[in-house]
Amino acid sequence: MENQTLALIASFIGMLLVICSYFTRKKEGFLLFQALCIVFLIISYFFTVQFFAMVGLAVGLLRSLTYFYYEKKEKDAPIWVPLLLAGMTLASYFVINFVILGTSEPLDVLCLIALVGYVFIFRVRNLKLVRFLMPLPTVLSILFNLLTDAAIFATLTYVFELSANVVSILKYHVFTKKHLRKAEEK
Repeated sequence: MENQTLALIASFIGMLLVICSYFTRKKEGFLLFQALCIVFLIISYFFTVQFFAMVGLAVGLLRSLTYFYYEKKEKDAPIWVPLLLAGMTLASYFVINFVILGTSEPLDVLCLIALVGYVFIFRVRNLKLVRFLMPLPTVLSILFNLLTDAAIFATLTYVFELSANVVSILKYHVFTKKHLRKAEEK
């Protein structure tokens, strides 16, 4: 059931949520907004009939919620958690693309690498480090969406995520009051 209009609406909502995620001061809020964004991106991919991306993001939703659980407890997720989630991502790819659809595209590798990258980055509890690591899988997600003709707003969601990420790095880690004071003293 392809419906570009519904895909655009869902992607737009996801875009707003992902932008909010980068401007939270706690990892907990970051993960919650990311999870909500993923829900809307799944809906967007459903309406553009991109099942692997949709299922991969469903695993991403499980990822965000799992790390949110550990963050609420103020604990690191055990290493087996990202390994399990990465395995689920890879398994879902093979089941969807080889068993169910019988198709696989070389470009899917971009999506796979991005999704596995997100799995390991989200495990990091330091929000500053998360902000600095997120551009790589986000750029891969943008490339995947551009090269596979995903709905334009799905692609734009990742572009806005990358932009919000860069702005949040500048706001929280480059142009902080401490850095500005040091610059004024020189």
